[in-house]
Amino acid sequence: MSTPIRVFADFSLADHLRAHDTVLVGQAAAEPHELVARLMEASQQIDGLTVVCGYALSDDWTRVTRDRPRVVTYSAHGPMRRLTRSGDIDILPNHYSHFERLVTTGPLRPDVILLQLPPADADGYHSFGTSVDYVAKAAQAAPFAVDARSGSGAGSGPVIIAEINENMPATRTKWRLHRSQITAFITTDRPLEGTPARTLSDIDHAIARNVASVVPDGAAVQLGIGALATAIGGALCGHRDLRVRSGLVGDWLLDLDAAGALASGEDTCVAGMALGSPELYAFVGQHERIRFVPITDLVAADAVASCDPYVAVNSALEVDLLGQINSEVIAGQYIGALGSQVDTFRATRIAKSGIAVVAMPARSPKSASQIVSALSGPVTSLQSDVDMVITEYGIADIQGTSASERAERLIGIAAPEHRDVLRAAVRF
Repeated sequence: MSTPIRVFADFSLADHLRAHDTVLVGQAAAEPHELVARLMEASQQIDGLTVVCGYALSDDWTRVTRDRPRVVTYSAHGPMRRLTRSGDIDILPNHYSHFERLVTTGPLRPDVILLQLPPADADGYHSFGTSVDYVAKAAQAAPFAVDARSGSGAGSGPVIIAEINENMPATRTKWRLHRSQITAFITTDRPLEGTPARTLSDIDHAIARNVASVVPDGAAVQLGIGALATAIGGALCGHRDLRVRSGLVGDWLLDLDAAGALASGEDTCVAGMALGSPELYAFVGQHERIRFVPITDLVAADAVASCDPYVAVNSALEVDLLGQINSEVIAGQYIGALGSQVDTFRATRIAKSGIAVVAMPARSPKSASQIVSALSGPVTSLQSDVDMVITEYGIADIQGTSASERAERLIGIAAPEHRDVLRAAVRF
């Protein structure tokens, strides 16, 4: 029998919300589950709430009905995917880095921020834990722990409501929040969320081996999370002096460290979020060589200038014969995210050297070809943003190639049963 989760609080969330407020919510492992549940309850009584969120994991999001509250997100992962089918959320097709501007100086500036934090240090400062992102940047606008709309405070920033979790690691970052900036809080010992485990397949391992073959020792890598990222991390364990510069890190970071594949010294790993096992959370909280930054800091020109190379590996739903990428929509259904794919791909262009890699199975779960003559959704990344497409059948290096050469190389890594149809569709 599991131990009950303890939650301590002496305030009503509804007391800090007003009609037509914009509420910004923390994401991934830093999503404040108890506060999300209370937000869903409050939204049934408070009109016009707009909730802005990212990579969501809480099942309480399934309680959303159209405009109760209005939910705006960049990602259709997790419970959000079900809500896209019912039309109960709005997907914003913005680059992940652009969200920082939208919530700090743009139209999505929040009135209230809900986030999950580790306990404060001896000086009263909270790290942002496993997610240092646009929520952290927006929270910096909060002046101190007075509701600025109550008339008793001088500040003009958002009201911050925190879920302080003793299981959240205090990670190394310059982005911190003082307890005086928090209006109200609850404390909890809820276990942090992880990612659903999927057994790695032979296809995952074949793709991973192909990816690893183009990553030299000493590279800085972006991998993300999920089964394929885990497989790629495993395939890189024989490498040496690797650095990590990744918007998301998963348990593959533990594998690289255990294998001695990571470089020594400061800032071996620079990441925006960690999502995985309790062991991963303990690891990122214990090691000084791991630093957390928002995406704009992660891919800034001065930050990647010395990477030689920066290898950014992202996944896709489809790649067409020009090398254009769709990572968002299939059959009219939004199931993915624009995310930081373009941010990291374009960072490879400003690094000392770089390789932008798309890694994916040649076939979809329904055995359709994921290399297609024409995309069924939007262009997430331009043909000029991509250097290599990798499947279990090989590597299509499309750098410096013409349209016809690209098509030939991409067809060569498609599933064999789909190649004739793809060749017949070539018109250039």
